[in-house]
Amino acid sequence: MREDQNHHENPGLARPLDKKAVDLNGENSVYKWVIMSAFFAALIFSLLVFLPPASAEDENPAHQWFKDHVKGTLLYKNFAHFQTTEAEQRTVRQEGILRLEVDQTFQENWRFFLVPQWKADTANYTASPFQDFRDTYLRDSYFYLKEGYLKYRGDNFDVAVGKQFYTWGTADGFNPTDNLNPRDYHDVPDREKLGIFSFAATYYPPDASLTLVVVPFFTPSRLPLAHSRWSPNPNSKSSDDSAFGALGVPADTTARRREMPGKRLDKVQVGLRAKQTFSGWDVALSYFDGYNTQPVVRVADTVARPRFNRMHVIGADFTTTSGKFEYHGEWAARLYESGRATSVLPIVLGGMYTMDYDWVKDLGLDQILWNLEYVREDQILWNLEYVREITLRKKFNDQYRESGVFDRPFQNSILTRLTFKVDENNELYTSINWNIHYHRTDHHHDNWLVQPKFMHKFSDSLKVEAGWELFWGAQNSFWGKWKRNDRTFAKFTYFF
Repeated sequence: MREDQNHHENPGLARPLDKKAVDLNGENSVYKWVIMSAFFAALIFSLLVFLPPASAEDENPAHQWFKDHVKGTLLYKNFAHFQTTEAEQRTVRQEGILRLEVDQTFQENWRFFLVPQWKADTANYTASPFQDFRDTYLRDSYFYLKEGYLKYRGDNFDVAVGKQFYTWGTADGFNPTDNLNPRDYHDVPDREKLGIFSFAATYYPPDASLTLVVVPFFTPSRLPLAHSRWSPNPNSKSSDDSAFGALGVPADTTARRREMPGKRLDKVQVGLRAKQTFSGWDVALSYFDGYNTQPVVRVADTVARPRFNRMHVIGADFTTTSGKFEYHGEWAARLYESGRATSVLPIVLGGMYTMDYDWVKDLGLDQILWNLEYVREDQILWNLEYVREITLRKKFNDQYRESGVFDRPFQNSILTRLTFKVDENNELYTSINWNIHYHRTDHHHDNWLVQPKFMHKFSDSLKVEAGWELFWGAQNSFWGKWKRNDRTFAKFTYFF
């Protein structure tokens, strides 16, 4: 693929990296050492600033304010892969995050909440000192405002403005109604939500809530980089910093930069959710008018340009309990404009069963929790949790190509998690995602992701999580394309 060399749209979006300064395959160990050393230097500096000696706290009001209103988290992650890949020769990736939470309430009704974050890693997922206002860069930044808003709470309502997170839906592993926040897919199993600048207002009538969210500026999801081991198309010939590797753009096209929704009134996104509780049931209806955070690719002649689809999502969800069972359901009709993508209706039905019988205690356990999800695209089957995706309208605009890699990954899947809770400080999890295809073709094969994990709390301030992530399947299946990415991981979290 030939990368368009015109960078006038936004120099920070996808400028090719200088390989003399940054080695994407990890051979420049000095660069890695400098990055991680800078991170730990920032940690030590922050501890000295925000954690003064106890004797000084009573004398200095500023120190007392930090003690009462500022909390911190230090997170260290280590991922060790068993094999190299053609796209990436490194096998070990390290990541460090220093995060502060500033929480200030004043005049009883006002709350100011701010979460600044410092981040560094050895896989070049971080590149720039800062993000732009609406987080459109393809990589993370070293300093990042993860979340920050000002909220006013009245007697039966609240309003908030700033960078926020939203969680809509009731399912555990797949939420078709949750479309407001984009995701960071740089590391697919370790993906996380990104905050969005938005305005939110919620009214609380008795046993109910009505929420309105307005998003004036669009923020896209961050897809794996073209030369990352997590790119579905790792052999893309685009520039090192291009997101085309995750989109499957034909190699004989000229790649143009992403076409972002403009900053105009007609590009504003809106979400509305109404929730009601009655007779032990929580029921919600939702509507979202906005953009899919993952692009489609418009191919005209020999020019390929990613664009973001406008969509209308009409959804509903419920949850209830009966004894030791929790049941939930969720569905959303996702309707795309102009036939640029396939309109679908995913449906989720499922639940969780809690076992705390005497025989569980005899095993030395506190509880056993079992969550099972079933995901299928073309028919409905019942099993604790089930997801069905019905095609409402096929894509009919031939100029557009759907990636679908992260947008519709679970079209026929079982998602299950078994939790053994030993006590408050020790838990063992086993999570399995099994994509099933009864009628195997060249493009449909069974594939798996299995993740056993152990969590131990040393104290209220320190915990560790460690485990494995194992992939199986054909090379052209969803999880199978990453079968050389089997790895162990360890995450250390310190709260202060």
